[in-house]
Amino acid sequence: MVLGLAAWSAVCAAVAVRAVWRGGRTLNDHAVAVFVVLCIAVYPLLGALCPALPATVAYSLSLGPFTLAALFVALDLRREPPPWLTALARASQPAMAFSLWTGLLLIVRSPVALLLGDALWPGAWLALPAALALWGTAWTWLGRRVRTNRVELPRGGVRPLRIAHLSDLHASPLMTGADLLAVVTEVNRLAPDLVMITGDHVMPFSEARHPELLAAIRGIRAPVHTCNGNHDLPIDARLRHEFRAAGATPLVDGRAVLLVEGWIVEVVGVQFHWREAKRHLLEALGAQKPLPADARILLAHDPRLWPWLPAGRFDLTLSGHTHGGQVALDMFGLRGSVLRLFGVRDQGRFDGAQGALWVHRGNWHTGLPPRMGVAPEIVVHELVRRPAG
Repeated sequence: MVLGLAAWSAVCAAVAVRAVWRGGRTLNDHAVAVFVVLCIAVYPLLGALCPALPATVAYSLSLGPFTLAALFVALDLRREPPPWLTALARASQPAMAFSLWTGLLLIVRSPVALLLGDALWPGAWLALPAALALWGTAWTWLGRRVRTNRVELPRGGVRPLRIAHLSDLHASPLMTGADLLAVVTEVNRLAPDLVMITGDHVMPFSEARHPELLAAIRGIRAPVHTCNGNHDLPIDARLRHEFRAAGATPLVDGRAVLLVEGWIVEVVGVQFHWREAKRHLLEALGAQKPLPADARILLAHDPRLWPWLPAGRFDLTLSGHTHGGQVALDMFGLRGSVLRLFGVRDQGRFDGAQGALWVHRGNWHTGLPPRMGVAPEIVVHELVRRPAG
């Protein structure tokens, strides 16, 4: 039974890695492939730690690798999959989460087990990672909400300026037209003056085909401005053309000056760069001297750029990229994530001499890496004129 589980897991890993390879061959894609293999490997490892594994448990464990393979089969269709395949692909989220929590459990449990002469098989302890996986996945759906960020400025119009902020839409066969329509419907209900989208509009499995994304952009009733994320780079020129045709304004090391409800707003968008990001940022900003404006906003997909901004150049920087830290404590009513442990500005507001930074949690909910304990959001930034005195 254990050998059968190992063989089955190897087949599922091969199917998933093949789909990843077809999706892209960048360093990021290779990292995804390694991550998938490690997630799947946890399942046969559990079987190996218990030679007398009951058949019912082995069959249950085999579902984890199967759903992970189904996720990539669904993505590799390059179109919306049938409902049964969508259901299997979405079941991969708790399967991935379970493997991650279980892996952490084994790392902590194994030294204790060796010291105490106990078996490595965690037994009833598996209820803990199972519960965390289910609740963390559920939170990505149940915890969705609209958040408001108030920014006071010395100048401005009579009434607050409302900016709806979206990010990391990651249009794909699993971020469907219906999902995107739901986001657009909520944005329109909020009636913002402007909409800003801070990159990662597509992913490798939607670079060639993303009509649902363009339909969503066309459906937004307020003026839309965007910047690129890392996943947008392979089709940068095409995406700019498509967005302009859909009525949006892509800002790639460019800017726009807007007069909205008595506010003069300078909006700058910078290109995403993996390497020498600081140099590219300063070159882009050096070519665009500040203009007279009541509010100056920077669209930068990567929050790494914020500390490098000249002091006082922008009032508000909008970013995304981190997906809220991927594995976060939001589901426990706390703020923080795995990425924050490494000094990453993972989600929410940060303040400094560079102005305010907001790191968006993203509007994507299915795919790799998994989102655990962090929910999608729509953020409404309210720019208000500071009261005199």
